[in-house]
Formats: sequence, C-alpha cells, structure tokens
Amino acid sequence: MKIRHLRIFKAVCEEESITKASEKLFITQPAVSTAVNELENYLGVRLFDRVSRKIQLNETGKLFLVKTIKLLALYDDLEKNTKNLEENAVLKIGSSITIANFILPQAMAKFKTACKNTPTRVVVENARTIENMVSENKVDIGLVEGVVYNKELKNFRFSSSELLVLCSPQHKYAKEKPIDIDELTTETFLLREEGSAIRDVFDSALLLHNVSVSPVWTSVNSQALIQAVKQNLGISVLPRQKVENELRNGEIVEIKVNDLELISVNHIIFSKGKYETKPFKKLIEILCNKGS
Repeated sequence: MKIRHLRIFKAVCEEESITKASEKLFITQPAVSTAVNELENYLGVRLFDRVSRKIQLNETGKLFLVKTIKLLALYDDLEKNTKNLEENAVLKIGSSITIANFILPQAMAKFKTACKNTPTRVVVENARTIENMVSENKVDIGLVEGVVYNKELKNFRFSSSELLVLCSPQHKYAKEKPIDIDELTTETFLLREEGSAIRDVFDSALLLHNVSVSPVWTSVNSQALIQAVKQNLGISVLPRQKVENELRNGEIVEIKVNDLELISVNHIIFSKGKYETKPFKKLIEILCNKGS
C-alpha cells in the first residue's frame, strides 16, 4: 500500500466515480481501477460495492476513508513543513569559559532575534572538554580557545584575545622594566587548570623557550586567581578582558616579559560530517561578524 493508492481511493470516494476520479487526477480509468483493486487486495477487504455498473463505498470503506483522510492530512503537513523542522530543532552549543563570559551572550542575543523558533542548549566547560563533546556529537558547535587537538574536526578562527602576565602592585616585578622569561619562571604561579585554553597557550609559549612552571594554585575559576593575585600570593596569566577593571583600578599590574607573546585564538569547531542547518550557519555568521 502506497500513498498513491490512498490518494486515488480518496478521489474515487469524493467523485463517486472512477471516470470522474481519473479526470480529477489526470490519469487513465484503467489506472484508477487497478489502484483500487490493488488496495483492496492488499487490505484483504472490499471497500466498494459494485452494483449495476456503479461503484459505491460500503460501510468498511467509509471507516477506512476516515482514517485515510487523517493520514493524508498528516502526510501532506509533513511534506509541506519538513523544511521548517530545521528551525524547530534544538541547536546544542558548547563553549569554553572565557568565550561564554565575553562573546557568547551577545552572540546568542542576536541569534535569538534572527532565529526566533530555534531552541538552544548551551554547555560551558574548559576547552578540552568542549572539544571532546564535539567529537562525541554531544554538541553541534564548539567554541574554544587555543589549540584544537583533534584534527578530524573542522575548525576556523573567529576572534582572538590577549593574555597578560599579572601580579599584585606589591610584587617585586610590579614597577620594573620588562623581565626575561628565565626570571619569570622562578616565581610562584597561580594558573588555570590543565585542559583550559589559557593554560595551554601559556604552557605552549614557555615550551618554545624550553622552560616550564609548576603552579602552586590551579583553578577552574579565574576570579579566584584574580583575588589571589590581589593578595600577592603569586603570578597569574589571564585574558585582558577578564581583568580590565582591576588593571584600571590599580588592584593588579601587568608584567611585561621579553619575547613572550600570549595570544589565545578563538575557534569554532564541529564535526566534518555535521549537517549545517540554517540556524547552524546563522550562528556561525553572527560569531564571525563579532570576531576581531
């Protein structure tokens, strides 16, 4: 039984004539008769009585017609509105912490205006966790800072942020000229956790100079590190936008370090096989326009 059989059956019922049904559907009378016979044979019941060369819907046929009308209405609605389903499907977004703080809220506000009918789910974790979630198809789009380790993922840059080496105004390096990296690495460090983009960028920059550090504090919370720096408990590395107020108020100070460039690049990542819906593409467009 195919949709074609049901459409022909419905037309015969409405026109009460095989001839008129064939004219309405622009097919031959034998084709209509064959379709009706095939439908009855498939169902194993008679839907019409053939009386005096006329075809009349019987009681079984009347009950079947009610179900046919409902089914065809659902089928037509599905066929007509399938493209709209993309707009109603949940878009799952994973974001690293810094991007979630400074970029994503504004981007999502624009997205909700552009894609009113698209529900979203946002997960905020460190960059490595988000990358794994994208790989496992737990989120559709990942927004991460720093290095993308999985080469099987599509990724492209949409913005970047500067990382600063920071200390208390009471620290010995607060008022000095730029220092060398060797001097820096002898100090006490308060850093983000391994797997965070900020930590990855800093560790990678040190590795280029064949040095490393072992922090006495590690935290997933940048604000905790800021407060510890204020108390002169050590040196930290954080994005400029996270500490602009503290820098402006003189609560913390940037340490200039010779030959140390700390730039965290922000990437959009997603699986190579991911189908890119219109809302998916719209969010990427908004993020890229936001990027610097």
